[in-house]
Amino acid sequence: MAQLTEAQFAKSIREKVKLLAKDNLPLKLAAASVHADRIVRIFHRGKKSDKSLIGRYDTTRELWVSDDQLRRKGTNRGKPPKRKEIKTSYYKNYKELKKQQGFRNTRVNLRMTNNLQSEFANKNISPSSNTVPQKTEPEKVNKNKYVERIDNADKVDRLEEKYGTIFDFSKGEKDKFYKVYNEAALEILKS
Repeated sequence: MAQLTEAQFAKSIREKVKLLAKDNLPLKLAAASVHADRIVRIFHRGKKSDKSLIGRYDTTRELWVSDDQLRRKGTNRGKPPKRKEIKTSYYKNYKELKKQQGFRNTRVNLRMTNNLQSEFANKNISPSSNTVPQKTEPEKVNKNKYVERIDNADKVDRLEEKYGTIFDFSKGEKDKFYKVYNEAALEILKS
């Protein structure tokens, strides 16, 4: 194996650094990987940043819900206005509503119409979809910055006020970010 001179070695390192800096592929891969995990944790497993359950549904208070706020047709057992079609649905409690709408109702999952999940995932998700969205990525600001965005910050604030910290990164998500980033960077440097 031929030995590199100091100048050749320095040139080789500079070329690899340019390659790393060109598109910042390690950052893109790490951000996308952790973003996908966060969607699953928050919207499908119903877990907070500390990995505990977001919460449990109310089983004590009855409610009436407008059909246009539901992902599926409601029960249409509401308070009928005089001589008009019933456009609300009655439920004994929120847990019953979630069950009627096709959700596992043992934990909070933040997905009634998938609007919040669609916004967070940067992908349009059907209101009736129960599947994890595929090929989601955080929003690219530039090659060195990716963001997760929810325009409805008030809703996030209300959810976290009610349930605790949900949208912060978990320790495992941070660890995975650095692991994926380092592995991708090393792979480029080895080439």
